[in-house]
Amino acid sequence: MKFIFLFSILAGLSAHGVEPLRVAAVQGPPHVVSGDLNPPKGAGPDFMIKYVFPEIKKKFNINVVWRGSPFKRELRDLENNNIDMLFFILKTPEREKIFDYSSEPFISEYPGIIVLKDFRKGQTTASIKDFTGKTVGLMAGATLPEEFKQYKINTITLSGVDLSERLSNLVETHRIDGVFVHLSSITNELVEKNKFVNLKSVEITDIPMYSVHVAFSKKLSPEIKNEIDSLLKANRKHYRAKKN
Repeated sequence: MKFIFLFSILAGLSAHGVEPLRVAAVQGPPHVVSGDLNPPKGAGPDFMIKYVFPEIKKKFNINVVWRGSPFKRELRDLENNNIDMLFFILKTPEREKIFDYSSEPFISEYPGIIVLKDFRKGQTTASIKDFTGKTVGLMAGATLPEEFKQYKINTITLSGVDLSERLSNLVETHRIDGVFVHLSSITNELVEKNKFVNLKSVEITDIPMYSVHVAFSKKLSPEIKNEIDSLLKANRKHYRAKKN
């Protein structure tokens, strides 16, 4: 009887050891590019593959499985324990009720807005007050900034596979006054990568910086969660969104 009991415990541990770590990434170049690929491209997945996942494999004998889907579905999957880990997302009081977060932010930046090139000509920074009463595009699933309510900034939701082309057209034809993203590195990359000759990215520096974290399912093993968190802390200094 003792042998059977011990065998059951060992079998349970072995089964746990081969269960994969299900990971998703929030698309936002240069951090995450083509989030539906396996694995995704970009500095974020590269960092995780180099500094985090090999150590998790070594310590817990766990392989990584990438799950790509639209951002709203990723949030639902994390809440419903269909994925274990999602990077990089904003921490909000509402989300903290349903997810756990890395103890430190992974990236902290001022937000950016893509605007016409002659907006504040020659300047790469702007005030959120410049958009009072105007209409700004907001990515699907993004958190609505409090300042938008304060300055009566209207929003339209942007989504779809042809998003880059459409956001350019919307701004250039004056149907919207800009496109807001919580990290200015993303708006910079969108303008540069897509060669938007009539547009530029401006940094909004008169509101607090935004911080993005790695989020975990509340059902993920605390040991695995703590190990990932320790690896993030120890190696974050190596993260580079662009090669110097």
